[in-house]
Amino acid sequence: MISLDSPIWKKLDAAGSDTDEILRDLMEGKGEFRENMECLSWDLSHQGSFYDATAYVLPHLAILCTRISLEDRAFLIAEIGPAIAAEAVWPLEPDTEAYREFQEGLTGLRHETEKLVMNPDIAAILGNNLWQRQSFALSALAVLGNRMHAYGMMLLLERDWEDCSGACSCGWEEDVISFRTDKDYLCMEPASIASWDGKSIEVEPVWFQDLLRRIGDEETVRFLPFAYGTCACPDCGKRAAYWDWLAKFIGYGWCGG
Repeated sequence: MISLDSPIWKKLDAAGSDTDEILRDLMEGKGEFRENMECLSWDLSHQGSFYDATAYVLPHLAILCTRISLEDRAFLIAEIGPAIAAEAVWPLEPDTEAYREFQEGLTGLRHETEKLVMNPDIAAILGNNLWQRQSFALSALAVLGNRMHAYGMMLLLERDWEDCSGACSCGWEEDVISFRTDKDYLCMEPASIASWDGKSIEVEPVWFQDLLRRIGDEETVRFLPFAYGTCACPDCGKRAAYWDWLAKFIGYGWCGG
């Protein structure tokens, strides 16, 4: 973990210029926790981009998680999730300081996030705001599961399962896929998602679906099997996982990766 007194903080990228100051206030308990956490989240996930300051922030937040209430812990994870998910689109180079900091922080956050996901009272901990509940679920996916899946799920929900995107290796691509009306056109085949045993988080769609049910997000549960399912390319007929389609579109059709 890099000290907040290190000069490197002034060289790190973020949407705002005061990321280290906000983080210091959080670590020292200055100001209103949730307001500071929202500001930090904006600095690190503005417009869905990845900023390298995220890597250096995560170890500090992992420690902070152990000092605050369950409710604030869930709020912290919900707020930082989008920044973590974005690393899948702009991945850090292995064997770099930033990569090591990111992994250190992620390891600590995984421990705290898993305990919350396993908590039978997670819905009550999150409160009655469905948006806050959904944000926590997506962030838990970013921390515990595949970050590209989490980034993609955030896009799907942001677009209300309409105007979604996908691309095939043959060159076909589309940025206005509707999960509501295009399932037949794309020959979408939903995945079969088993019931969760309440113990393991090894099978991502299983625990994620159960978490969504426990927080009352039946709309996402309805479309989840299609997100984890497969589609047939309208041009070449090749069948592939929708997540592969989305990753190809993000890589080649959107951010030029």
